[in-house]
Amino acid sequence: MRSFFFCFSILLAMQSPAQTILIKKVNIVDVENGSIIYNRHVVIKNGIISQVEDGNQKLKLDADTVIDGGGKFLIPGLWDMHTHTWSDATSFPLLIANGVTGIRGMFESMNNVNRWRNDISKGKTTGPQLYTAGPIVDGPKPIWPGSVAVSSEAGGRRAVDSLKNKLKVDFIKVYSLLSHANYLAIADECKKQQIVFAGHVPNEVTVVEAAQSGQKSQEHLYGFIEIGSDSADYFYACQKGTIKDSAFKTRSVRKAFLFRTFNEQKLKVALEEIKKTDTWVCPTLTVNRGVAYIDDTTLLHDPRMPYMGTFTKGLWDYRNDFRFKSWTPIDFEQAKQEYRMKMKIVKMVYDAGIPLLAGTDYPNPHSYIGFGLHDEMELMVQAGLSPAAALQTATINAAKYFGIAATDGSVVINKNADLVLLSKNPLENIRNTKTIEMVFVKGKAFNAAQLQDMLDVVKKMLAVTAISYPNTGIDVDE
Repeated sequence: MRSFFFCFSILLAMQSPAQTILIKKVNIVDVENGSIIYNRHVVIKNGIISQVEDGNQKLKLDADTVIDGGGKFLIPGLWDMHTHTWSDATSFPLLIANGVTGIRGMFESMNNVNRWRNDISKGKTTGPQLYTAGPIVDGPKPIWPGSVAVSSEAGGRRAVDSLKNKLKVDFIKVYSLLSHANYLAIADECKKQQIVFAGHVPNEVTVVEAAQSGQKSQEHLYGFIEIGSDSADYFYACQKGTIKDSAFKTRSVRKAFLFRTFNEQKLKVALEEIKKTDTWVCPTLTVNRGVAYIDDTTLLHDPRMPYMGTFTKGLWDYRNDFRFKSWTPIDFEQAKQEYRMKMKIVKMVYDAGIPLLAGTDYPNPHSYIGFGLHDEMELMVQAGLSPAAALQTATINAAKYFGIAATDGSVVINKNADLVLLSKNPLENIRNTKTIEMVFVKGKAFNAAQLQDMLDVVKKMLAVTAISYPNTGIDVDE
């Protein structure tokens, strides 16, 4: 089966981006302005958008491929800004088939990442642009195997130095169990070493402190309910251990306390402070919803489940997950309440002018690789964003976050031809991002039949092969 996939990858890679492609009379979705530019000829040459012309004009052009874009809509390639890729063989086809041409990896093996990048650059396979943190940086007893354990301020600084200069990661990912002091040391070292850090806001750190310390993005909306508590000072004192409250050792007690004391006006004050910084928020509503309803085992029969495989299906059963298998009915109900609160908070973050990023946190519960990004944008709209604003979180916002808006993130001359051709207008209904007819990856064109072949190959592979959690390949001196 793997040899079949390898041959298929080579076949796709043989489509040379050096050819000239003309997409005739297409409607361009201007993601920056949230509008449609109707009836345009778009020319792709050497993997770059070389021309955008009036569709009523007859072009003097010898194109290798001419595509009828009449009545269709062209958007930039999509970005999933919170991912965990275990296998290129199964993940890359699912991403490309869903129009996801860029990802931000939040916990990968750098050995794998380097191999994937090499294979993509040499045309051995087709995959997304990839920025990655490598291993997670967590407290002295990390939640996940393969994380970097930090038990001192000096150890946090060494971790940053090793990750940047030894593993050559693109950014540092911080995690929940870092102490307040060690987190601040990591933040300071990242500033000195001029490397971005992002990730969870640790349990002992407020979202305002994280923003003011230079954390580039905050994931999952962790800390926003907490900072909105009228008793936030007391809560964080308990988190740090400066106040001993034995009741706070119980998850359900902590959650009930936060829900009872939450004040939207208090949160709005915090959001105004965050707005003054360069912090982005990646709410990952998909995984928040997945966790909230993880006790609904009927979700394991979703028609997309075969694209995830039996191993992942087993992980998504809460009875097999160490994080949830001991939860009580109260815990499950509180998770649903927390999800509802976070849906409201997303709109508050957006209204405060804090930029949002679309991320799924695949392959966590009910976060489908590739497919899930469309779920994420749909949830953004359910939370109160317009379809245009939701689309921005997965396109131009990602490009701005990485500082590559000059070359990516919109359908503009001289930008990379990472594009998705849709049959319906996504600004009318965000679900229309699923009406994919073609995907372009650096100018390589994949039609609907080829995209379906990608999906079929993954489904067949996972029917006979188990994809398991990888070793992160960490080589860090703590």
